Amino acid sequence: MGVTTSTSSCRCAPPPERTATPGPPAVIHQIQLHNIRSWTHGTVTLGSGPQLLWGVNGAGKTTLLEACIIAATGRSHRASALREVVARGADAARLVVTVGDEEAADPLAQSILAVEIPPHGRTQTLLNGTPRRPAALMERIKVAVFVPEETGLVVGAPAVRRALIDRVATQWHPGYEQALTRYERALKQRNRLLKDALEADGGTRRALALEMRPWTEMLIATGAEIIEGRLALLMALDAPLAEAHREVAPSEGTISMRYTSRENYDPSAPREKIAMALTQAFADTAEIEGYQGHTLVGPHRDDATFFVGGNNLAPRASRGQQRSLLLALLFAEIALLTDRAGRPPILLLDDAFSELDPGRRDRLVERLKDLPQTLITATSPDDLAPNLVASATAIEIINTDEGSEAKR
Repeated sequence: MGVTTSTSSCRCAPPPERTATPGPPAVIHQIQLHNIRSWTHGTVTLGSGPQLLWGVNGAGKTTLLEACIIAATGRSHRASALREVVARGADAARLVVTVGDEEAADPLAQSILAVEIPPHGRTQTLLNGTPRRPAALMERIKVAVFVPEETGLVVGAPAVRRALIDRVATQWHPGYEQALTRYERALKQRNRLLKDALEADGGTRRALALEMRPWTEMLIATGAEIIEGRLALLMALDAPLAEAHREVAPSEGTISMRYTSRENYDPSAPREKIAMALTQAFADTAEIEGYQGHTLVGPHRDDATFFVGGNNLAPRASRGQQRSLLLALLFAEIALLTDRAGRPPILLLDDAFSELDPGRRDRLVERLKDLPQTLITATSPDDLAPNLVASATAIEIINTDEGSEAKR
């Protein structure tokens, strides 16, 4: 991917080595939703291979994929906070994703991943009924994702690119999620203090500055860890993305993805040097932050840029080039998240086939044959290739007076 990065100093785990004998692939056997968006109380049982979740728009198909993403990453791709997924009028919500071997021969070998969102306080994650950190759930399930929110990846807002990087990095190195959570908490507190300081008098402003100092220190420490992890991830994606793009679009040129930031970090620098650069950046922007009332530097402001043939893709990207990149990124994500035993992730495709031309659809369908399970959403089976529909388990998702339901 042409990223000039180095993982020599990164404490994030490098891509795992593959073993010669892969174990049984993991699949999702069941999804249970309680007060999650349009689902009041619903259970969907799944099998291996392609699983077609079809129904009218708004029926609740995407929410099933969202539940899988939350279980795998601790985050939603559609909401900035998990409280936003709680059904309207409900105080609390719960989702349960049951994961096990492809054959599901032994129920005792299954893992029950639960996320409970209370009316107040922090979300709780449980593994087989025992409270655990989100990282414990991530060890049991990995997902590669194609969602409509990322179709504007090349030309859209930086937040879209950051979200994709964070989603993959969270699964590639579980410690990343903890750093990201701590960073976001510190950022929220620091921005609150900066906003309060806008209308404060001199004495109060000095007191707020003292109160802000530990939050700034936390931003620097966790921000350096996040940036180090992102640079390492781009390095790890380099070869699989280049290979996937050659497969998807052999005539378009070599693809690359570069991390961009105000600080222009040296990718080979250790975390301590990244922290030093962040410290200087906070010092440089302190005065203007005081006028604007929010934090101006850090990984929440960084971005990534795509290049094809050495040229920035964004100003001239055709729709076809953007779709090629999305598909190549998906294939690279599958390769990166395949574990050391050679077990690939579960693939989640939200309305993906409507976003691709026939040639790219065929490539995607061909790739599904190598995966233990794929969850596909569509408004109708007629939207998909007949050979894919014939091999898939079709589950209709419908709206009722009691909420969304699954109908086989």
